[in-house]
Amino acid sequence: MRCLRFIPLLLVIALPAWAQSVRWQPAGGFLARGQVTDLVLIFDNCEPSGEINLPDVPNLIFGPPQRGTQSSMNIVNGRTQSTSIVYFAYPSRPRNDDPVNIPSFTVATNVGPLSVAPVSFQVREATVGDSSIPVSFAANSKLAIGQGQLWAGEVVPIDYTLSVSARFRANLGSEPEWDPTPLIVEEWAEPTRGNEGTNADARALLTYSSRGYIRQPGTYAIPTVQQMVNIGVPSAGFLQSMRAEQYAITSDPVQLVVRPLPTPAPADFTGAVGDFRLVSKVVPEQARIGEPVTWTLSLEGTGNWPEISSLPAREASNSFRVVQPQATRTTAEGKLFDGSITEDVVLIPTQTGTFKLGPVSWTYFNPRTGKYRTLTAPETELLVDGTLIPPPPNQTAAASGNSPPPDVANGPSSGPALGNPTRPEPAPASPAALPGDPLPGSAAAMRPLRRPQVVATAITLAVLIPLLWLTLSSLRALRLDPGRSARAARQRLKSRIDAVGRTSAKPDREIALIAWQRDTALLWESRHAAPAPDLFADDAAWTQLWHEADRALYGEDGQLPPDWTTRAYEALARKRAPRFPVLSALAPRHLFPAIAVLIALSFSPDAGATSAVESYAAGDFAAAETAWRENLSTQPTDWIAHHNLALALAQQGRWGEAGAHAAVAFVQNPRDPSVRWHLTYTLERSGFTPPIIGEFAHPGWPEKIAREASPAQWQLVLLGGLLAGCIAIALVLGRAYGMRMGGSKSLAWLAGIIGVFAMVTAAYSLQTYGLTANQQAVLTWRSTELRSIPTDLNSEQETTTLAAGSLSRVQKSFLGWRQLAFPNGQTGWVRQEELVPLWRAAE
Repeated sequence: MRCLRFIPLLLVIALPAWAQSVRWQPAGGFLARGQVTDLVLIFDNCEPSGEINLPDVPNLIFGPPQRGTQSSMNIVNGRTQSTSIVYFAYPSRPRNDDPVNIPSFTVATNVGPLSVAPVSFQVREATVGDSSIPVSFAANSKLAIGQGQLWAGEVVPIDYTLSVSARFRANLGSEPEWDPTPLIVEEWAEPTRGNEGTNADARALLTYSSRGYIRQPGTYAIPTVQQMVNIGVPSAGFLQSMRAEQYAITSDPVQLVVRPLPTPAPADFTGAVGDFRLVSKVVPEQARIGEPVTWTLSLEGTGNWPEISSLPAREASNSFRVVQPQATRTTAEGKLFDGSITEDVVLIPTQTGTFKLGPVSWTYFNPRTGKYRTLTAPETELLVDGTLIPPPPNQTAAASGNSPPPDVANGPSSGPALGNPTRPEPAPASPAALPGDPLPGSAAAMRPLRRPQVVATAITLAVLIPLLWLTLSSLRALRLDPGRSARAARQRLKSRIDAVGRTSAKPDREIALIAWQRDTALLWESRHAAPAPDLFADDAAWTQLWHEADRALYGEDGQLPPDWTTRAYEALARKRAPRFPVLSALAPRHLFPAIAVLIALSFSPDAGATSAVESYAAGDFAAAETAWRENLSTQPTDWIAHHNLALALAQQGRWGEAGAHAAVAFVQNPRDPSVRWHLTYTLERSGFTPPIIGEFAHPGWPEKIAREASPAQWQLVLLGGLLAGCIAIALVLGRAYGMRMGGSKSLAWLAGIIGVFAMVTAAYSLQTYGLTANQQAVLTWRSTELRSIPTDLNSEQETTTLAAGSLSRVQKSFLGWRQLAFPNGQTGWVRQEELVPLWRAAE
């Protein structure tokens, strides 16, 4: 009977093996304000049968999910039980400090509709990395709108300032995100940089400026501005490398008081607020009957131009025929509140006399003085005399019906005179060039070896190939060994348990417990941070330890049992990490990785390339561009994708980037005729000629020889020539020691000649390719700034202009920046978006 007490516990443990459910993980706890956290929706033993529609959570932003799967099989009491998990990880970020409550909702699955239980989270301030430094100290922002009080319709300056502590290396993760309603605003201008404070209190400032106004009076709470900022955080480990963590920096809300305009308003006031000028002009001021007179009225200045629809009405005498006026409205580029309206009225006098045009008045409200002001354009006198303007001769003749006879000597009146014959322009030999059709399919070019690799290969070619092969196979097997992370986690777990035992402060202990859980999941080879119910089936003590850690992290009392660390040490001593299978180095997948990859590629469908070609043929060049960019993100040496992307960009008029991708396609496969032709075509329109590559657009004999192969292929020719030379030397030595072979002398001469010719040609061609044969080579596709340090936020650093088409190599990377090294020894930092790599994928 005592055994019956354990039946409910066994049912709870075994239930997930058969039950289907959908749940959130974590099922509550804390979220960090301004920081992205993955909320995982887990499908136990089922999967969604349609689209997942998450409930609306007002103060939580869900990002696009990432899908994953996990399955396992266990034998319990002689019966095989299988479990499967499908999960969707949603990057989520709280909007404010209010608690986050995700309500219950229903999901359609392959076993029918299932309900998801509600979860709640408290929101607390995020900290930088694993430190206790609040993110608000590392980076904060402020929104300033005018002086806090403004008139209805008054255009006021808007400044948004991002402040980052100099203690941290930070970069922008996005542009400011802001819903300015009820403000009507301009676009943000280019930010200005500044600094404040000194030494440890120094901060870098980035200020965005705009202008705006509110139509109606009242008190308004203006929404906050959010901006993603990447902050460099030291990673754990001996080398203390830097990693980037992204935080949403939110400004404080602003409250505005909008005052109503004074009453009563003038009768002709139409709602304009600002500072304006009114100009009236009549041309000419003396005219004849039938001669058109233009009366121009212009209004210009700064104010709430979206509320100004027209100019004031004008009156003219009935002695004029009036042509309907046409108003022209213009605004300064990028400015919504600096503009003008010009309206021309054409008057045709029908009687003589002196006429008065104007005056014209217009009223607006000046917010600086707080008063209405009326602008008046003075009247202009127009003198009209009685001389009629004769119509043109051809119109007079046509009107009288007495057209003169054609001149027999000079031909018909409608044709050209014989004394001044016209010369027709000759038709061009061929029309102007247009981009050609994209190439079908995809083709990966061989990436060139580094120079040390070429030298090492040449030295060890004859004696170390078998050993090198086996070594590479072993390293590949070790790198791809699924038990590698488990062994590393077991080595760390002892220090994790030590940290739990020696810390008494709750925050430190929570950090240590989370680290223990993470490494425990790796040791037990769990694909998810939350282990499956049967993961610890081999050792139930681990299940108890995990549950006690969960209660300490998320329970009300937050206490651990006193003997927890002792039992954790004992459990760790019993659990062994999987050993490295030594014989796996001899597996074909490790001995012949290149062959395996080629076989996989030969059987993989090329649907993406086909879809991109179809989009291009349909005229959807943007969709074709997107597809080819996605292809290059995974296969940067696909020269066909580079070539086709250059065509799609050229069709959109983006010649700078098109020229860069055409240059990359040429370097990767210079033999293709279409690639050669489009290189010249795009570079002529891109406005730049890259070093080295530009020489191939109009090649001399060195370039004509070098373009018969890519840099990587010339490296193979060089090594092949060296191998031929080694064979020739071996044959000569064999003959010297009495080893006679038929034809060995002729074969030695032939191998030696071929080897020398191949090495000389390959070495000269590689010299012609120069820096483009470097794996880290990049092209700058548009003019930009070369910076001395990798940050947008420091205005005091030295900068210089980096011309479009510059060729360099990447030396270092940091938070979306690349340090470039140039042939003259100059180095500097550039945003990765400004670069097109020749051989590597853009990270």
